[in-house]
Amino acid sequence: MISKSNRFAIIDELRDHHSLAQLLQIAQVSRSGYYKWKKTRSLAEERRSKDAWIQEHILAIHRLHPYYGYIRMTTALRREGMVVNRKRVRRLMRGLGIRSVIRKKRPFYGRKAS
Repeated sequence: MISKSNRFAIIDELRDHHSLAQLLQIAQVSRSGYYKWKKTRSLAEERRSKDAWIQEHILAIHRLHPYYGYIRMTTALRREGMVVNRKRVRRLMRGLGIRSVIRKKRPFYGRKAS
C-alpha cells in the first residue's frame, strides 16, 4: 500500500485533469487531509533544509570535539548563536550516527593521607 503522503502527491499531480472528489475517493483519503498536507508541505521542506544546516554545524563541532554528547553539543551550538532544542540535536545526532565518547573513569586518590 502506498503511504498517504505519496497518495496526496499523486492527487496533486492529477488534479488538473480530473475532479478532486473523484481522486480523493479513489485514493481513499479525506478532503481535509489533502488540504492539510498541501498547507504543511512547504513548512516540512523548510524544516528539512534547516535540519540539514544544523547537521552541518553538528558535524563541524563533532570533528573538533568528538566526545561531546547532545547536551554539550546544544551548548556549543548556542555559543555559535543558534537557538536549538536539546531534543532536536539528539534526533539529528542519532540520524548522523554520532555518539559521545565516554571517557574512562579513574579513581581519585587525592583525599587519602600520605
